[in-house]
Parts: sequence; C-alpha cells; structure tokens
Amino acid sequence: MKKILILLLSGFVACASGANTSKTKSLSKDLKSLIKESCFEVVVNKPEKDTLTYEKELPWHLLPYNIRVDKYYSIGTAFAISPTELLTAFHVLDLKTDSLIYKDFYIRDMQGNVYEIDTIVAFDSHRDFIRFTVKNKTFTKYLKIKEEYSIGDSVYAVGNAYGEGIVMRQGELIGTYPEPEDGKFNLLKSSSDVNFGNSGGPLIDEQGNVIGIVIQRKDNIAYSLPIHEVTKIGNKGLFHVRMNFGFTLLPEKTVVKDFDDEIPLPKGYKEIKKAFNERFKKFYVATMDELLKDQGRGMFPEGEESLIPLFDFTDSYFLQVNYLSKDNNKWTISNIEYKETKIHGNGVIRMANPDKRVLFIDISRPDDVSLQDMLNDPRVGMKLVLEGQSITRDFGDVKTRILSLGDPIEVQYHTDKYGRKWRMCTWVLEYSDEAVISCATPTPEGMSAVVFVCETSEIEFWKYDALKLLDFVQLSYYGSLKDWKEFLTHNTLLPKALSDLKFEYSTQNGLKLGTGLFSITTGSDIITINDDVRMGINFGYIKQATATEWTIRRVMLSEYQKDNYFVLANWFAPDSRLPKDYLNYWNSIVNAEHPYTMKPFTSDNLTKIAAVVQTIQEKPEKVKKLYTLFLGKAGKVEEEKMIKDFKALMNGIKIYE
Repeated sequence: MKKILILLLSGFVACASGANTSKTKSLSKDLKSLIKESCFEVVVNKPEKDTLTYEKELPWHLLPYNIRVDKYYSIGTAFAISPTELLTAFHVLDLKTDSLIYKDFYIRDMQGNVYEIDTIVAFDSHRDFIRFTVKNKTFTKYLKIKEEYSIGDSVYAVGNAYGEGIVMRQGELIGTYPEPEDGKFNLLKSSSDVNFGNSGGPLIDEQGNVIGIVIQRKDNIAYSLPIHEVTKIGNKGLFHVRMNFGFTLLPEKTVVKDFDDEIPLPKGYKEIKKAFNERFKKFYVATMDELLKDQGRGMFPEGEESLIPLFDFTDSYFLQVNYLSKDNNKWTISNIEYKETKIHGNGVIRMANPDKRVLFIDISRPDDVSLQDMLNDPRVGMKLVLEGQSITRDFGDVKTRILSLGDPIEVQYHTDKYGRKWRMCTWVLEYSDEAVISCATPTPEGMSAVVFVCETSEIEFWKYDALKLLDFVQLSYYGSLKDWKEFLTHNTLLPKALSDLKFEYSTQNGLKLGTGLFSITTGSDIITINDDVRMGINFGYIKQATATEWTIRRVMLSEYQKDNYFVLANWFAPDSRLPKDYLNYWNSIVNAEHPYTMKPFTSDNLTKIAAVVQTIQEKPEKVKKLYTLFLGKAGKVEEEKMIKDFKALMNGIKIYE
C-alpha cells in the first residue's frame, strides 16, 4: 500500500504522461465491450482523517483533478469469470496485511458504481491469486478461462493502468519462467506493456479467453500466473510466507523459515486477515524467541563473547547499544555519532540512524518546556523532535513540513530486564499507512528515545523487536544539578538503579551526593557548586552469581562551560579471557601507574591528577573492585594546591561496598 501512495502523491503526473508505444491489434467491438464490462478497478477508501499538523495548507491542487476529487485510491484490477466470481492477484488485496487505515476493499465498474468485496472463495498467496465474490452484485458479462496457450501467440494485458480506466495492450507470449523462490510452477512471459494498476488484470488471447493473471513487470516483461495454476488449487485458502528472520544487534545471525497455513473457505476477507495475523504473530514470536535462544551463551550478557561490555562502559551520555561485532563475533559497545540541531529556547535535538530500521533520539528540552510537560503529554516530545528534524509530506517536488503527529493511538509502559522504565507510544500517519513507534525514557535534560517507523500492519512485530532491543541499550544520564533535582522527584519513572540516589547542594554548603554504593561530599572550593553544575552518570553491567546487574560505573561533575571537573569511576577485575589492553588497563589501576599516581600533570591546557580511592591491602591478583578519582582544572595550577584539593575531594568520598 505504501508504494501505491507514493506513486499517487509524488510521481503521478510524471508517470501518467508517459506515452504508450505498443501497437494494439484491433479487437472486435463486441469483444472489447465484453472485456471492459468484465474488468473492474480494485479500490480502497481514502483516509477520512489526518491527525497531522502541517506548516501550511497542503498543495492539493498539484494532484490531477480526477485523483483530487475521487473518494477512493485505485490499487489494481479484477475481472469476472462467472456470474458471481472474480479473480485478481493476491498482492492486490494482500490478505496477509491488516492495515489500520485501509480496511475495506471494493471493485468499481466503468459507470463508477462501487461494490464491497464479500467472500473469499479461493486463494494462494504464493501463486498470487484470489477468487472472490462481491456484495449485492452479479455479472451478466464475464470472461471465459482457457488453460491452453502457445508460445508466440498474440496476447493482451488488460488492466486499470495508472487508475485511468481499463486499457488493453497487445504483446506476444514469449515464454515461461520458473517462479523465483523454488521453481514450483512457471509464470508466463509476455511483451505486453503493463504499468501500475495492471496487477490482477487478465492476460487474454485473441479470442478474449483468459490464459493468465497479470502479477508483475520486470525489465519491460510482463509476468502472469497461468490460469491452470488457479483451477488446480480448487477452493482452498493457502498462505505461504518465506521470511528472513534477524535481529538488529545480530547482523550475521539470521534464519530463513517458511510459514505455511490453510484457512477454511469460504470466509470474509476481514476474518481471513484477522486469522492470519493471529497465527503469524505466534509464528513470528516463536521463531524470534528461538533465534535469540539459539545464541545460548553467546547472547549478551552470557558467554565469553560478552566480556567486553561486562568490563567496560560507555562515556557517552546519549543512547548506545551492546551489539555483536561482525569483525570478531564479540559483543561490544557502540560509539554512535549523533547529529545535533538547536531548537527554540536553548533546546537541542540529537539524532542518530545507526541502522535504517531504527532511530536514536536525545531531547534536551527548551527553557519553556518542563520535564513534567513531557511526561504528561507524549505530543510535546514528538513536536520538539519535528522542530529539530524536517519531516515532510511530498507532492511531487513540493515538500510540506510536518509539525505534529497529534495524539498517539496507544500508550503503554514497559520496564526492561534492568529495571529501566520506558513509555511506548504509537502514532499513525494516515496518508502513508505508516506508524511511528517511540520507546522513550526520561532524563534530567528531557528524554531519550528509540524510534521505529513501519507500516501499520506491522506494528505488533516491530513492538516485539523494540522491547527486545531495549534490553541491550546503554543508557546514561546528564544534566544540570537543577535538572537533576526535578528529575529525581519523578520517582515512579526512575530506574531501579537510581532509586536510592539522594543529593542536596548550595554554593555555601557545597554538594552532598549519596547512593547505596558510595557518597560524595565536596565544597565549592573544589568546583563552584550551583544550579548550573553539570552531573553525568554512566551505567554499565556487572555479572553476579544469579543475574547481571545494571549499575553506576562513573559519576562526573563539572562547572558549566569551564574545564573544572572531577570523575569517580567504578572498576571490576576483568576476566582473564579479555583482550590484553583491558587487562593492562586494570593492572595500571591496581599498580597505581600513570595517571593514577596522585601526581599532577598537564594535558590539553588542563592540570590533572588521579589516584585509586581505596588503599589496596590485598595482593593485586585478589582485588575484585576499585574506585578511581580524577580531578581536572583549567589552565596551569600549582602542584601543591592541586594535591591539596585532590586530597580534600578524596576525603569526602566514602565507599560502602
């Protein structure tokens, strides 16, 4: 359906103006009349509403008049083969697709009369045909079918080309071609000119007999299903779907599986769509569960493949993910780069598209938008995203910017396996039959979100993938102390790992910050404490005896727009199977090697000093966990003062583990 709308809204004028250069052998007037009265457009209702808001009035005048005033979209062709039954291509009605927008299907005759499709009598999704009836309609004119054909015969492709009525185009039957999946049957090849809208129309011989159903065009060749492939199926309803299953974070791990199912007939087309989607969803979930389970110990956080994300952590404050590297088949942490766009009121939208199927978005809210506003109304965050990212609805070369998606059709809440809370919202773009699925979680500055765009018929499948992906997200938090103060008041939306975070601050009394792991007390003599001080908290993973925990790995506080900062980091003894550079880094900490010597040094016009917080009283090989402290100050600072400030800062740190 999406391709249909793109053609209608973006490229219709150009396509419709192309000349038909095929030479049509004259058919008798009576035969032409029979063919035209036996063939029909297949149409769907245009969307009745549009929940989107645009920057200006849409340029409807750019569409041809007949498209502009028509209540329907023309999507294909069907033809009568008896007083009660018609044939079309399966993909025209596509009983596998249960769109939220295009729910009703009709046929339309030459006089403009419209009749809703009623009962499905037979179909085969693989052979690509459907035999059906319509409500309140019988046919006095219909086409005869003929199973015999000869290569070299003249044939005519009949169809509703470009939605402009029934057209007959002559060609020659030039051969057969095995169906591309497994060669289970042959397709007819002809030189008849076919275009958008011909799908489902008849391929007829010079006597007006149907020898095939037009199903596709490739390289100026028309491909049709021989009519004997329709008659041999009888009154069965057969689904066949071959699907390549995979998961975004496992680029090299895929499995191809077939879904074959038979539906008792006759039955209404809406019932069939519902039944198929219920069954296929179970198949999809079971196959995906099996795919992920089959990774076994190789699936993060299990196995040797997962050791890097279990030792290391990201220092980015924007969403990152753990993913399986194609290079070494090891799990690693992404370093996704974001494109930044400033919006009104000092707001910033950051966006990354590491995979064409998913977007990562970070919102720093403007001054006039509170975190409460974003939590109360999903429209607020989406409007900010659309302010920072130009998304347009296109009419040919004229692009009209979308300002709002309106209300989501569904809002759900989800807590992932690490206790992080997400709001899943689903919006619908009626005009393109698409859905936007956003999984958002609050941050001190606004929100972070993982966003998917799909067809409305695929929402449930993408929601499955989205919820699985959230378990692999590297989530960190950053904002001013003022932002953090508001953020922590929304305790019902906080992740479990932040539930015990407490802090208070003032310029006079400094900062007191505490968690179940450690506490920090510091005065304004180390860094100036005020509302604008930035605090960032990075999280990572640690494998415990019974589960993998998501825990604080790094806390950074810095003066706003100044290079005065300190960092407290949490390190765990690495597995001996990790690459050598990780082992060496741990050893440099345990042995108090540079920079962890408590000796100031200069770098990048900064004076820096670092050390291990605790005194190591065990043999190095028995140490399981350590905290390091890093202090940096702008410019050149006297060594004595740097050491004094560092010791004062260290004295204000308590480790509770």
